[in-house]
Amino acid sequence: QSSLLHHYFSFYRRLSPKRRIEFEHRVAHFLEVYEFHGRDFEITEEVRMLVAGTYVMLTFGFRDYLADVFERVIVYPEVYYSNITEQYHKGEFNPGMRAVVFSWADLLEGHSIENDNLNLGIHEFTHVLQRNAYQEGNTTASVFKRHFDALMEFVKHPNVQHQIVESKYFREYAFTNEYEFLAVVIEHYYETPNEFRAQFPNLFKKVSRMLNSAHALQLPENRI
Repeated sequence: QSSLLHHYFSFYRRLSPKRRIEFEHRVAHFLEVYEFHGRDFEITEEVRMLVAGTYVMLTFGFRDYLADVFERVIVYPEVYYSNITEQYHKGEFNPGMRAVVFSWADLLEGHSIENDNLNLGIHEFTHVLQRNAYQEGNTTASVFKRHFDALMEFVKHPNVQHQIVESKYFREYAFTNEYEFLAVVIEHYYETPNEFRAQFPNLFKKVSRMLNSAHALQLPENRI
């Protein structure tokens, strides 16, 4: 299991030995709490480590890191058809089913290239955290919500909006709504953090506060 985490997560590789143990403990806890179901697909240890590791990476700065808004992870071999939306999907968070759903092919592709700012696991689990922030009453959820609200107020400023659009750093899908915007922003935060901070230092700081995780990215201190 540790070798899979080491293979897939540069985030994990950068941690100190003590912090790696904490990361592994959280992965084990995730696997105890949430169910995995395959749809015409076998759930392997690789699948479990990739999903759990992604969630733990995203929430590593949280004290209360497990979310109550989902209970299960459902994995399809590739893009799947949803009878609810009548569309094909690569992944989704379905709060009604209390499930996070992934296409394994697309989840794996998102991890294969660590700097293309496309990571299905990060994207869908960000939606989980957004929902959890508005439903849970613990301190971690409250902090996330407060910083998320502040971040959205910040990006509504015309000058900031203009800079974001003109930079073309974030893909167009980010402008669908505020929830998709955050999910895309956090993909960039983990995949190209140096470029993110160089282009949008104030936005980067706000995301870091929301996730309480800039320390784990181990960026050069003189660039903060």
